[in-house]
Amino acid sequence: MSTIDDLKPLRKALVMDLLAEAGFDVSDWKNVKGQPPSRNPKYCYNWSFEQPGEAIALCLWHRDLIPRNGSIAFHRKPSARASKRRNHQDAAFGARLELAYRQQLPVRVIVIEGKQRDPADPKPKASSVKVRELDKALWAVTEYDYDTGECWVVRGEKPVAPPVEASDLEGSWFEGKSRLNFIYHRQRESRARREKIRDALSKNAGRLICEVPNCGFDFMARYGALGEGYAQVHHLLPLSSAPREGRKVTLRDLAVVCANCHVMIHIGGKCRPLADLIPTPRL
Repeated sequence: MSTIDDLKPLRKALVMDLLAEAGFDVSDWKNVKGQPPSRNPKYCYNWSFEQPGEAIALCLWHRDLIPRNGSIAFHRKPSARASKRRNHQDAAFGARLELAYRQQLPVRVIVIEGKQRDPADPKPKASSVKVRELDKALWAVTEYDYDTGECWVVRGEKPVAPPVEASDLEGSWFEGKSRLNFIYHRQRESRARREKIRDALSKNAGRLICEVPNCGFDFMARYGALGEGYAQVHHLLPLSSAPREGRKVTLRDLAVVCANCHVMIHIGGKCRPLADLIPTPRL
């Protein structure tokens, strides 16, 4: 069993290279002029990264890792002093943790060491990373509080489905009303996803099958018990197109999809119709 000391990084690898090692698409990093791709300002200052529908990557300070239930964990507490450091306070960092929890995505951790920014210093200096390495093990967000953003990220754990409560059993949800209602929107979106999964399971004899025509990927058939109860849920109408006054979202507005189809639907910032995604094979 690995210890926290075993995860201490010893070499300063490039973030771009570590993401590529983790299977992330870093092809866009090269779209920068006058400097190496690894220094692309669009990415190199980030503390979290997303491979849509597949995984989340986080940069975590080695000294912030703690033991938990025989494993190694990171505890994010937004109100705590430790989380006031720029990387833990960053909106994208928190949003990707929530995304990993909602979509049951695995988390890849880049462990870093160096001099951290001291939020108590009246004139704090920026953090300086001296060494960083990719942990070979998968992590998962096992607990998440939608109201506070507090969560646990645990090494070696499998992503878990958010708990279902009786109050979640509803047929429609109201989304997109305003930025002030962002947290409540995320809670409703999560409930919508879980209800769509339940509905699909009941209609397909306990199986989750990609609804994209000419795909039909079956998670359980492919992965056995590992794939049981897992799928991704796609909004047929993009949330960005919701009117300012909001709209209701019903089960008919959602689709169960596999990770590959979900990425292809949205690649390039689009929201493609399911029917046009996979060409019909010629006879």
